[in-house]
Amino acid sequence: TRPLSRMAEAARALGEDPTRAPMDTRGPTEVAQAAAAFNQMQQRVAEHVAERTRILAAISHDLQTPITRLRLRAEMVEDEGLRARIQSDLDAMQGLVKEGLAYARSLDERSPAQVIELGPLLQAVAEDARDMGWTVRLPADAQGRIVGNPAALRRALWNLVENGVKFGGEVELALTCAGGRCEIRVRDHGPGLAEDELEKVFEPFYRTEASRNRETGGTGLGLAITRNLVHAQGGEIALRNHPEGGLEAVLRLRAQ
Repeated sequence: TRPLSRMAEAARALGEDPTRAPMDTRGPTEVAQAAAAFNQMQQRVAEHVAERTRILAAISHDLQTPITRLRLRAEMVEDEGLRARIQSDLDAMQGLVKEGLAYARSLDERSPAQVIELGPLLQAVAEDARDMGWTVRLPADAQGRIVGNPAALRRALWNLVENGVKFGGEVELALTCAGGRCEIRVRDHGPGLAEDELEKVFEPFYRTEASRNRETGGTGLGLAITRNLVHAQGGEIALRNHPEGGLEAVLRLRAQ
């Protein structure tokens, strides 16, 4: 059963990182052949993901120039109402381009890891949010330490706080560390999500039909980017409807 266990573990790891180290092909002939076939599949998956990332990044980058030209031409439109509508459409297009580039980068997030003090990082995120006039609460005793990319983790947390404020008005942050794991919770006080959408909203460009997205717009990439960034830290993220109301994002990361 040990070769099967190694194969199962490799399959789970592949889901988190297609560029992980290949399987060891040593062993009995059948095991070696299965491992070699798995490694070939992994290489094809990694190449497919890399190519998709390059295409998305290239398209998003190349769209910026025509959008800039259109902005300049829009300034020549004399009708103020029409000019405002054109600018609004260009703003939406610019947002899609920006999020497209961010999503492509999040797929290839492989920065060197370092020790992260979670308490100060969460405090910095909360203070930045308060500077925006948002209500964000964080217990003063929040402490924990992981190894990862602080910039990527901060971006992931900021996406969650921004979503929480957008949909729920105010956000509560919490941190607990035990048993070799740290858990960060980001809760809003909004309407929550239908149970069958708690996983779907992590899919790129998915936009729920619920009132959350109809009222606030968005590109449908924010949570997909967040999940990629969390996975790059070796962590996991899930959403749940809080028993007392609102939506809660739960990040689980390996403690140092």
